[in-house]
Amino acid sequence: MLSICMFLGFSLLTTCGGQSIVGKWKGVSVKNYFSAEYAKQAGKPMEEKTAKEAGNSEINYNADHTFILNFSAPNSTEIITMKGIWSVAHDQLKLTLEPQYNPKKMTTTATFTINGNTMVTTADISPPSRIIKTISVATKI
Repeated sequence: MLSICMFLGFSLLTTCGGQSIVGKWKGVSVKNYFSAEYAKQAGKPMEEKTAKEAGNSEINYNADHTFILNFSAPNSTEIITMKGIWSVAHDQLKLTLEPQYNPKKMTTTATFTINGNTMVTTADISPPSRIIKTISVATKI
């Protein structure tokens, strides 16, 4: 689910600026904000990582409201692929992974903006997660 947050963080297919979410997006960076308890353990309130540090990821938003997410851990050649559905309402992007990765059928919601070929998504994550907020930057490829 965290990988999805890397791309989270529209009206049905377009933003107010008229730019579409449909297409392939590559993760550039992610900034994770920690819960108070985890921040004490980590010795810092947040952590920012580039794609090279966090792992490579790409998400393809299809016009039929399905998506395919491919990602790999840092320094790994193994690619993990997940699929799901997406929807947009105003500036809210909702992603739901397919059941094999999401048995509880949870939906991740993120606020997003698109400026040129850059999308920034911000997602708040419910407790008990050690990450309480994530801000992700992706570029359209």
